[in-house]
Amino acid sequence: MFTQSFHGVLGRTISLWLVIHTLSLAGWAAYGGGSGTPEDPYLIFTAAQLNAIGEQPGDWGGHFKLMADIDLSGYRQSQFHRIGTPEDGPFTGTFDGNYRTISNFQWSSEWSRYVGLFGLVEGEQASITNVTLVNPSVTTEMGAYVAALAGLVRTATITNCHVRSGTVSGDNCVGGLVGRREGGTTADCTVSATVRGSSRVGGLVGRCYWGLTERCSVTGQVTESPESECWSAGGLIGESQNGSVTNSQARCTVKASRDVGGLIGLNVESPVRSCCADGEVSGVQNVGGLIGQNGSGTISDCYSLCAVTGTISAGGLAGVNAPECDCTWATGGVIERCYAAGLVTGASGAAGLVAVNKESFVNSSFWDTQATGCDHSAGGSAATSRQMQTASTYLSAGWDFTEEKQNGTQDTWRAPAPGSYPRLAWQAAAGDINGDYNVDFRDFATLATQWRRIDSGFWSRGTFMAADGVIDFDDLGTLAHAWLATGK
Repeated sequence: MFTQSFHGVLGRTISLWLVIHTLSLAGWAAYGGGSGTPEDPYLIFTAAQLNAIGEQPGDWGGHFKLMADIDLSGYRQSQFHRIGTPEDGPFTGTFDGNYRTISNFQWSSEWSRYVGLFGLVEGEQASITNVTLVNPSVTTEMGAYVAALAGLVRTATITNCHVRSGTVSGDNCVGGLVGRREGGTTADCTVSATVRGSSRVGGLVGRCYWGLTERCSVTGQVTESPESECWSAGGLIGESQNGSVTNSQARCTVKASRDVGGLIGLNVESPVRSCCADGEVSGVQNVGGLIGQNGSGTISDCYSLCAVTGTISAGGLAGVNAPECDCTWATGGVIERCYAAGLVTGASGAAGLVAVNKESFVNSSFWDTQATGCDHSAGGSAATSRQMQTASTYLSAGWDFTEEKQNGTQDTWRAPAPGSYPRLAWQAAAGDINGDYNVDFRDFATLATQWRRIDSGFWSRGTFMAADGVIDFDDLGTLAHAWLATGK
């Protein structure tokens, strides 16, 4: 009896070992090596191995590392297996792009949700880092949570990820990088893309709910779908609620119907600090160079150079600054130490800085009456172009510049250069990589040491020379142009 029992236990043990060993071999066969641990991640060398991640939901809690540049042009329409879905569960592991590129990711369908290279990413330990998507094309006419990288991200971290020459089209919560983010962090990311949708559409993220966005940059177009009007559209974020946005910028053409902003379309109870926008913004109602509608949020140390066109409530910085709702407990919005200097035109209520300021506050802020073409605003101080380009205008209002100590030591702003306006301290002049106010051989040497590396803007102190996420001939061309222009 003992012998039978022993053999039974031994048999079950061997069977269990065979199962585990078989699964381990399956992982090795599907990928290019590794066991999926932090010390020994699964290695991805080919398009087939990348696609295999989406076919193995049991591995979505593991760790992956990209080992080569990958071209996904062989997967068309909806053939590629998304990584993380509501049906099979979220991706909860880590994906290190290892500063490699994934080219030609495509997804096309009439109706899909959770669309992106990653469909659903969730968990405080989950992360996607150091990857660049080149020429992604994502289209779903009626879908929600649509983006090039990840459809929906909950409490996870996205850092140093980039989209170059992307096209994304969907319905609700549509973003160049992430469709919807709930909590978590998006940092050091850049996007160059055309993004279309019907609601909550952003160049970086369609909708942010809680969480942090920092040191991100977007260039491109954010527009409404041809079949419908769009609300809550922004160059960086379509709608931001209870989140935080810092040290970020957008240089986009943004066109929608309501709540349209060069940086954020609708901002609800979210602090926005040290951010800026440039480009063109147009819409029907609540249109702003930086923020379309600010509901109980605090906008500090920001500026807009956007040309703004709106029918109702168009402002150089914000269309509307008001409490979140018409309720007794809601607090007003705050705009402080901001300026606007882009042309503003509108059929009704066009204003140099803020078109509508309802039960809210505008402090120590300015608009250029000549550049905006507006002699009135619901808040802020009017100034001529000459005054706007003079440091004393801002110093007397308490602005903190890098070379003064009277107004603080955080060094938030850089004093205006001759014929220009103040810039944020984290911004450097195009080509001035080492921040010595010259463009010369020292900047070229810095560029050379970073050649073909991924640039989140961190190493170049925010100098997004070519906001495509990689140091290459585009950046060299910008450096050469700046060098010639300054004569140094």
